[in-house]
Formats: sequence, structure tokens, C-alpha cells
Amino acid sequence: MDPTDNLKEVSAATVAFENDLKALILGAFADGAAIEGTWEITLPVNDAPNWTVEIAKVRTDVPTYDSEFIEE
Repeated sequence: MDPTDNLKEVSAATVAFENDLKALILGAFADGAAIEGTWEITLPVNDAPNWTVEIAKVRTDVPTYDSEFIEE
């Protein structure tokens, strides 16, 4: 077995997770759900860890201003 096979599988699983998460957030946002917040996820499987998930909105379209033209 090629040692990089496991890395490829992990990478593919991570990419799939990120894509699923993006789709979930986009769909929830489009439906008007309150997305921002912190959730404690308790899994029903004893050997699986529990998770804390925090989602915060980040605006990337905030206009930048040239300070030369800002009057105090």
C-alpha cells in the first residue's frame, strides 16, 4: 500500500466536508436561519468525540476608504 493513499483519502474527506459545510451554510442562510452562534454537538457514539462549532459572519465586501479624503 502506498503511504500517500491515506493522505489522499484524508484530503478528499476534508474537501468533501468543506463542500458539504459550505452548502449547508448557504442553504440555511438562504432559508433565513440564524447561522451565527456556538453549538455543542454531542454524538451518540461513545468512541466519537463531541464537538463545539462556532460560526461567525465575516464581511469581505467592506469598502475601504482613502484616509486622505476623510475629514476629522
